[in-house]
Amino acid sequence: MKERLRIISATVDEFTTGLPHDVPMQMAGEIRTAIDYAFQPANSVREILDALEQLSQSSRAPNDVRTWASKTHDTISTRSPTSVKVCLRMLRKAESWNISQAFQQENHIAAKFMEHPDFVEGVSAKLIRRPAETPVWQPASLDEVSDADVEAFFTDEPTLQLLTTGDAAAYTSYPYGYIGLPREADVAAVIREGESRDKESVIQHFLEQKAHKAGVREKVEEILNRKTEARNGLLVWV
Repeated sequence: MKERLRIISATVDEFTTGLPHDVPMQMAGEIRTAIDYAFQPANSVREILDALEQLSQSSRAPNDVRTWASKTHDTISTRSPTSVKVCLRMLRKAESWNISQAFQQENHIAAKFMEHPDFVEGVSAKLIRRPAETPVWQPASLDEVSDADVEAFFTDEPTLQLLTTGDAAAYTSYPYGYIGLPREADVAAVIREGESRDKESVIQHFLEQKAHKAGVREKVEEILNRKTEARNGLLVWV
């Protein structure tokens, strides 16, 4: 299987003409830094919204960051408060799930939401009632959604039975990442080896590892610019 996937990947790469020269990476640079700041693991939903509002009003933030922060803040604020809190909780808990558990839990939580008043209200307000209306959520605000309300979505054991079992359904780290672009963790591992490398040598390392796959240079360079700095001749992960 591994060799077959490598052949498929190499065949696709053979017909790749490169990245569009006039379309920059969307989640890169200052916006990606803003994402890391607003959605840092310690933040609650309220703290995420506060951080987004701060970024949207900051005179020091670039225009594209302020626009992104304002739009993201407004999007989250219009959603069901229950769904927002449950979604964040699910993302945090999912760090410990394997792929099988992730499918089962997502199916289970989706079924729970279909029993919640906000599901019917959201569909009715946006798709059935004409003209479309602003949904009236129950509870109506984040502060009214208790921890118990959120945990109720995770108390029962999922019942979904998967067709695939064993190791194929139990991995926690994507097993086919070797055919894709380098992940942030891959770049961090190279930097933390402690070798005296400059940015270009790190980029060349991954270009050779990935057989000069399209997008490798751009991806690694963006990660290095955002997550490293030079100290005493060494690239340091920060």
